[in-house]
Amino acid sequence: MPGADSLELEPTLVRRELIVKNANGLHLLPCSLIARAVKEFAGTVKLVRGSQSANAKSVMDVIQLGATCGTEVILEIDGPGAEPMADRIEQLFADEFMTDR
Repeated sequence: MPGADSLELEPTLVRRELIVKNANGLHLLPCSLIARAVKEFAGTVKLVRGSQSANAKSVMDVIQLGATCGTEVILEIDGPGAEPMADRIEQLFADEFMTDR
């Protein structure tokens, strides 16, 4: 009989396509904001650009993606609460990390 426990067993992977809109791309400040946002998240958070994958909890990993303005990155989040975490990261991208306004 399905119960509350069965909900916890459902897949928690969320994937979203994001575009880097800020003029300077994913430089130190945006990467720091991403890492800070996901720091306490219990699951995994990755940003993927082409064949490169970065642990979003690591500022250096994200910087090494070399994502400039206009670059598409794939956000992959796996773990409980993945959907709200994806919303949070997507909002950072939409707000251009509040850096270039």
